[in-house]
Amino acid sequence: MCLYPTLIKNRKYVANKKNGGIIPPIPDERVKYVAVGCQQCIECRKQKAREWQVRLQEDIRHNKNGKFITLTFSDEAILRIKNKLDKRLVLNEGGELVEQQLEGYELDNEIVIYAVRHFLERWRKKYKKSLRHWLVTELGHNGTENVHLHGIVWCDDVKEVERIWNSAIDDDGTKYGYGFVWIGNKEYGEMINYVNEKTVNYIVKYVNKVDEKHKYYRSKILTSPGIGRGYMERTDKKHNVYTGAETKTTYKTKSGHVVGLPIYWRNKIYSEKEREQLWLHLLDKQERWVCGERVDISKSDKEYWELLYYYRRKNKESYRDWE
Repeated sequence: MCLYPTLIKNRKYVANKKNGGIIPPIPDERVKYVAVGCQQCIECRKQKAREWQVRLQEDIRHNKNGKFITLTFSDEAILRIKNKLDKRLVLNEGGELVEQQLEGYELDNEIVIYAVRHFLERWRKKYKKSLRHWLVTELGHNGTENVHLHGIVWCDDVKEVERIWNSAIDDDGTKYGYGFVWIGNKEYGEMINYVNEKTVNYIVKYVNKVDEKHKYYRSKILTSPGIGRGYMERTDKKHNVYTGAETKTTYKTKSGHVVGLPIYWRNKIYSEKEREQLWLHLLDKQERWVCGERVDISKSDKEYWELLYYYRRKNKESYRDWE
């Protein structure tokens, strides 16, 4: 669970446009608030990586034309894209909106967002549909340390990805490429590129990777919608049907590991009311989990807080203090 959880008011039980200002009956006082993760600590990032790992492994089970790629940026491309990015508007000390140039890690990720968006536009222009993809950013460590992407694209001709990635056109009509594209290994004159569980495990590590050189950099995921939705069509889904307090909210991987259902699947499998009941069942267990350690809080929560503070200190060493 998150090392820095926050309780916020449950919007379902607050007057708003969705409920027309009429607050529905509250079945249990504990549902008036919901726990929200910080999305920054080591636990949140591990959970995010696990969920993508499960969804991607499920996806490649159904979609067999996945290709592993690495997309890079040359110094020239970074400079050209940087010049195109708009300045952001921020409030100064006087409360006035002023322009501020993007910089640092934020600039790195904005460059990637810009490039991928225009790459997909060029793909759609040619094929009348978008390229299905899952990509994650990383900063280099040798030489230029330029930002680049690892990931999977679902297509039949991976060479076309390389061609369209490097067919950008600047405002002055100049054609230029974004950078080198790894599209596979050449064996006996033929390009070999396949995706399996090892591929998935490799790329998702960048979601929660501890980068000592770029400690405060947060990777960016760019993805098509619906990754892993094939699970909704499999018979295994019946094991997750809501059955009250005994509901099974886990998923078994091919390797036999049992993990929690990704939020994406939970929201599709369970109704809003069922998800609310699952939250209450979880609270009724009177237990907490911190970095894989179970704590019984039925008599006291002292051990829980001690363990939480211990892992917060470790989190500060590996990542940073988000408290």
